[in-house]
Amino acid sequence: MPDNRIQTYTELSESTIRRISHDTDQWTGFLETASRMYKYSYSDQLLIHAQRPDATACAEYDLWNQRMGRYVRRGSKGIALIDYSGDVPAIRYVFDVSDTGARERSRPVSLWRIEPEHNQVISSMLVDYYGASEFAGLRDQLWTAAANLAQEYFDGHSALVHAILAEIDGEEYNRDAGERWFLDSVTVSAAYALMNRCGLEPKEYMDEADFTPLYEYLSPQTVSMLGEAVNQIDREVLREIEITLRNHERAQQREN
Repeated sequence: MPDNRIQTYTELSESTIRRISHDTDQWTGFLETASRMYKYSYSDQLLIHAQRPDATACAEYDLWNQRMGRYVRRGSKGIALIDYSGDVPAIRYVFDVSDTGARERSRPVSLWRIEPEHNQVISSMLVDYYGASEFAGLRDQLWTAAANLAQEYFDGHSALVHAILAEIDGEEYNRDAGERWFLDSVTVSAAYALMNRCGLEPKEYMDEADFTPLYEYLSPQTVSMLGEAVNQIDREVLREIEITLRNHERAQQREN
């Protein structure tokens, strides 16, 4: 018997794509959710944003219960995700940390954050790994990392990018303009998400004009193309930041 939930949540995902391709506030709202859910795939991020846009840390029931020693509160509604890993799609559920409670021996739920004393070690990592300037501030360094990785992503996916954009423009499609659009749109979007997760208030650094290039080709299809690129870029950078912070804290503990 077919699982009707697959169709329901597929339609929810599609309607979310249409919604976030509507204007800048909808798109940046999705980027804020995605920045917190950077370990999840783009398709999972869409469904989390559609159901719980304010989620901060999601995991499956067994992880909360067994690994973290926490309980999922009775009556909590799980966030439905579509699992494509098997022979046929299936629904799995995750719960936000706000749906859970602590037991006596629960492991602490600690989400990393960048404090002022971390700026130097994070800055050095961005310089070494992503070609950022050692003389720039953290916001500019994150922007540089986003720009360099956007170029790297485009180089590996240029045929697909051009094919999607050419389908929109037809015979009038200009490949140079298409490449510029993709790089500008991915860079500003990835940088926004990176700044948001790092607590840097991206709206103080960029405004509506920075997202203007987005609208030249904005459509549900191109939003998904951008979403996949931003997901890959932000996941890489934010994981490196997380590892850098963890190693720094361990070094500090050894010194103390």
